[in-house]
Amino acid sequence: MAKPWQDIARTKQQARLAAIPPHWILDGSIKPGPSVQDVQDFPRASGFFTTEELSITEATASEVVANIAHRKWTAVEVIKAVSKRAAVAQQLVNCLTEIYFEQALKRAEELDAYQVREDRTVGPLHGLPISFKDQFNLKGVDSTIGYISYVGKPATEDSTLVTLLVKAGAIPYVKTNVPATLMMGETVNNLFGRTVNPRNRKLTSGGSSGGESALVSFCGSYIGVGTDIGGSIRDPCNFTGLFGLRPSQGRVSYQHVVNTYVGQDAVKSAAGPMCRSPADIRLFMSTLAAQKPWLHDPACLPIPWRTEEEKVPTELCFGIAVGDGYVNSSPPLRRAIAITRSKLEAAGHKVIDFVPHEGVEALDIVQKMWSADGGAEFQRDTDASGEPLHPHLESWAGHSANVKPQTVEEMWANQQRRNVLARKWLDHWQGTVAETGNGRPIDGLIMPSTPFPAIRHDVRYSWHYGHLAPLLDLTTGVFPVTKVDVEKDQIPDDWQPLSDKDRELMEYYEKPENHVNSPVGLALYGRRLEEEKVTAMLQVIHEVVGVDY
Repeated sequence: MAKPWQDIARTKQQARLAAIPPHWILDGSIKPGPSVQDVQDFPRASGFFTTEELSITEATASEVVANIAHRKWTAVEVIKAVSKRAAVAQQLVNCLTEIYFEQALKRAEELDAYQVREDRTVGPLHGLPISFKDQFNLKGVDSTIGYISYVGKPATEDSTLVTLLVKAGAIPYVKTNVPATLMMGETVNNLFGRTVNPRNRKLTSGGSSGGESALVSFCGSYIGVGTDIGGSIRDPCNFTGLFGLRPSQGRVSYQHVVNTYVGQDAVKSAAGPMCRSPADIRLFMSTLAAQKPWLHDPACLPIPWRTEEEKVPTELCFGIAVGDGYVNSSPPLRRAIAITRSKLEAAGHKVIDFVPHEGVEALDIVQKMWSADGGAEFQRDTDASGEPLHPHLESWAGHSANVKPQTVEEMWANQQRRNVLARKWLDHWQGTVAETGNGRPIDGLIMPSTPFPAIRHDVRYSWHYGHLAPLLDLTTGVFPVTKVDVEKDQIPDDWQPLSDKDRELMEYYEKPENHVNSPVGLALYGRRLEEEKVTAMLQVIHEVVGVDY
């Protein structure tokens, strides 16, 4: 007789706890109680970390690899410090699934020995710990993606992306939590529980890469590898104050990655970096391109990192939007837009209004693609253990939803809608040449990923701006701007809704007190396969706009 799913979950969680060294376990005298919501600064305030550990863990990835290369730090020192901080992050925000500390330390020792022996590093990521969303395979551990039925099936080989990054010198050391099915904006599942936001534990860290966003924000990782099919890199980064990149298909390997919607190619998930500086995005992407992933993964395009494409115009022109013409964003996001616009214009860049109304149809197309099988896949993988689907998933993909699978003809018709929309989007983008005044269309579009900042747990939001990017395969970055201000982010007295959905959104937002301490970030849309340009523009925006919190 099969074990109850609750017992499997309990055993799995106990094994995770046992993988944390006892001297890194917080005792009751120091561990913040449940009434403490903001734990972001715990490492500095607690005295649990040495000055050197704080210096190491709060560096950027670019600084870490430089310091190791110049022998200021060793790989062993770095992996010990960041593993300790990741262990504490797990105890405070529940962000990890698999702990790989022993293997990581052994790898760091090998790298240090190599550097001493050969008087050089193995590659540009030499000694850099990199965390991976639970989808990515690390040999010898599970990739459960939140499903009880996937427990006890350890990977027999690494994901191709893991292999390439390790070849460049990276050190895998943890995997991070996701929502079961990967298809929710909140990271919670029956196997590992809920991941919370370190800046306010009443709020979500986003989904589906919410374990990564919580860990990287807490400085328990330098670069986390997430995935994004509808906002799963962009939203978590925005909710926790990070930079991120959702690349176009073919730039980052997705081979040997555990996934849902396997074989569904109408709208694909993409893997990309989540980090604390634009320079770290460049480090990740340029290093990966130098590994020639197209020689290892047939889905990767033979495109090296094109330094010429990083040479963006001195005076950029951005489109900017507070919404899609049907639903506008809440006050914190509007304020972030205003800050960004003002500072870009003051720095000599041009900003024009651009309403991405195509996003409304994109949302409808994507939702139809996601429900084409009537929820059969999700039902199969939860029925296998007897665990229930989360109520948000049950409502549109569970047995009780009674969703009718689409016919082949219906799926083809929906995919053709995408093709038509892609042409409309191109024409809209190209049409801005009449407004830019420089003979070229906008260089990028700045707008929110979601209409709101980080939200409270178990609140299902029903509108999103993020579906154009995966549907049309647009390179999209995200950057932090500010955080919710209880005084400034009130709903204006003269506010009028654009639609019933717009009214619903603002009724949910209600007041900034529902989102205290939430970071507020924005998205930067480029064209397809513009990873170099978008990364360079993120650097420009960061230098001009900065981060206010």
